[in-house]
Formats: sequence, structure tokens, C-alpha cells
Amino acid sequence: MKPRRFSAFYFVIPVLAVLTTWTTGFWGRVGNGTTEYGLPLPWKTVEFLPVCNMCPLPTSYNWSFFILDITFYTAIGYVIVLIYTRRVLKQKGSSRGPG
Repeated sequence: MKPRRFSAFYFVIPVLAVLTTWTTGFWGRVGNGTTEYGLPLPWKTVEFLPVCNMCPLPTSYNWSFFILDITFYTAIGYVIVLIYTRRVLKQKGSSRGPG
């Protein structure tokens, strides 16, 4: 694979990380009167009032955790590309044979 094709990954991986993090905001973990969204760190929280027949309060966002989640998924993406690149280069090197 040519280096130019790999340069597209450097743009696509962070975009996919943001989309993955945003998507994890739809799966909740129910706590004590709250529901937390986001994996691995809960960056979105919705609290419910038992007095008001479980009326939801405004959603609060922890932007630090959101950015850390994006960084987490970006790192995973870059590690996958790095491993794949090394494996492809190793195979190309061994297929050429000696001198």
C-alpha cells in the first residue's frame, strides 16, 4: 500500500473516534437516580427526580471525559494501523527474498 493511502487514515481515524465516542453516548448505565452514558468514561449524565414521576433534569456533559474517550479510541485506531503497517512491510520484505 502506498504511503499516500495511509495518510488518509491519519484523518479518518480521529473522525471515527469522535463518531464512536458520540455513539457510546446512547448506551446508558443506570446508577442511583442517574443514568450515565459513554464508554469507557461516562461523559454524559441524566438525573431523574423521583418526586416528579421520574422527570429528567437537564443533561450534563463532562467534556474532559469526552475528550479522553476520543483520545482512547484514536489511540486504538492508530495502534491498529501501526500493527497492520508493520505486518505489511514485513511481508513485503520477506517476499523479496535475499538480494
